Amino acid sequence: MRTGDGTGAGGGDIDPADLWVRDSATGEFRMRRPGERPPPTAPVAPPGAPVVGPAPAAGRASRRRQPGARTGLWVGGALCFLLAVGGVSAFVLVKGGSGTTADNTAATVARPSCTPASSTAPKPQPSAVVEPPVSGSFLNGPVADPIDIRVTVLDGSGTFGQAEAVLEWMQNSKDYLRSSNGGPASVAPRTTLVYAPDHVSQARALAAAMGLPASALHGDGNTSDTIGRMVLTLGQDFHGIGKPFTLPAAAVPSAQASSPGAGTADGANGCGSQ
Repeated sequence: MRTGDGTGAGGGDIDPADLWVRDSATGEFRMRRPGERPPPTAPVAPPGAPVVGPAPAAGRASRRRQPGARTGLWVGGALCFLLAVGGVSAFVLVKGGSGTTADNTAATVARPSCTPASSTAPKPQPSAVVEPPVSGSFLNGPVADPIDIRVTVLDGSGTFGQAEAVLEWMQNSKDYLRSSNGGPASVAPRTTLVYAPDHVSQARALAAAMGLPASALHGDGNTSDTIGRMVLTLGQDFHGIGKPFTLPAAAVPSAQASSPGAGTADGANGCGSQ
């Protein structure tokens, strides 16, 4: 459709829709000036054609858009610097540490120890001593009847209530009805049974019933002040009726401490007084 020469409405071969253009300065539409040609229309790419973007600008602008090269140089330089500093520091630490260790080792070798070697060794623990019950010819003689056994029980075991427990056993289990509780006594390591020579038959019966050891029997005692009674004193080796008599563990003698400078004339080993 031809409508004029393009100098006004209806002129030339310009489409009336092209008479209006957008002003790039104001952003509003205005009438196209005389002789002003419409902007060229961008060619339309056929379907399926690849989209080609604008070519990158050349010169200084293109260099400004590529900061990777300069950044890579800075990062590389910083890494090299850190590696150099770390290597020097590690060398100084290893060198100094080895020197200090060598000095300490030399000082340890040169300076003798004042502690005896035996002080660190574990000390053997003493074992308890079990006392076997009396046996042999002592038990082969005549034995007194339970009603004729007169005994006073004293508690020297250091454990409260032992004498009362033994007395209850004598009266209720063995029918020693003439037994009595004499109360507490001084703590003694061993149990003793003191009886007069003419009371051996009573001592024989009590020793067999309690399993007394031979060390507990003392047949040369004088019991006249107790109206013919035997005296049984429980010691620390007594642990209850029916249990073996066991002595408490003996204390291990402590090793004599070595005096300063022992083994030398003037304490040259460095442990004595200067």
